[in-house]
Amino acid sequence: MSQNHKTILLFIFILMAMIFSSFGFFMAEYLSIQLLLIFSLIVGFVIGGAYVRLLIEPLEKRSNELELLSRQTLHELNLPVATILANTQMLLKKEENEKNIKRLSRIEQASVTLKTLYTELDYMIKKQIHKVELVECELQDLIEQRVQTYKELFPQINFELTLEKYSVTIDTIGFLKVLDNLTHNAVKYSRPNSVVSLRLKDKQFSIKDEGVGMDEDFIFNAFEHYFQEDSQKSGQGIGLGLVKEYCDRNKISIYLDSKKDQGTRITLDMRMVNANN
Repeated sequence: MSQNHKTILLFIFILMAMIFSSFGFFMAEYLSIQLLLIFSLIVGFVIGGAYVRLLIEPLEKRSNELELLSRQTLHELNLPVATILANTQMLLKKEENEKNIKRLSRIEQASVTLKTLYTELDYMIKKQIHKVELVECELQDLIEQRVQTYKELFPQINFELTLEKYSVTIDTIGFLKVLDNLTHNAVKYSRPNSVVSLRLKDKQFSIKDEGVGMDEDFIFNAFEHYFQEDSQKSGQGIGLGLVKEYCDRNKISIYLDSKKDQGTRITLDMRMVNANN
């Protein structure tokens, strides 16, 4: 809405208010003060509501246009990223030169990262419009596949897996984001050659590290957005806040056990996830 339109609408609003005020003044001798007050309030709500609606409608339209543009742009990005990844993998199968293999591997890893970012952006848009897809999956398979990527990204860490079979219907993209956040935190605060343990038993999933741990005073704030115990470490401190948000939305209880200089264990109790299915 242009500034001129806003000025005109405001002028009309003030003019109508003055007219009804004058009307009320002349009708005061015929109507009670209570009736005049009620009448003025009703008129004020009607005119004010119409004015506010005229101001909000352009914002809603712009928001819808931006959402549509975001979804269309994401759709267009998916094809070139998938093409780069597929062709890089084909070239890797035929390449024998060690230097070229390393270069192609870096391109492949970058393409995988872009593909992951695409999936996460698409997920965030769907989450905003309440269209997150629930998928039945074997949770231990999902974790094992992701850990293979971690082993390449963090060769300085020893990952240990103890995973039971667990079939669950869940928002898998959101769960992988949770897994990524918890794993990155475990690695970030761990020493080289230390162990990060991932355990899935009795419908409870936990990640334990041998890192710096937390003081008791900080544990209560750990799930707040933008909180970081160690300001020297990289990151924005929003990971555990997002984890808590996902867990609350999916009926997952989350527990944190940490001791300074002894490490941290975070447990996700998923027994209630499919309780109503």
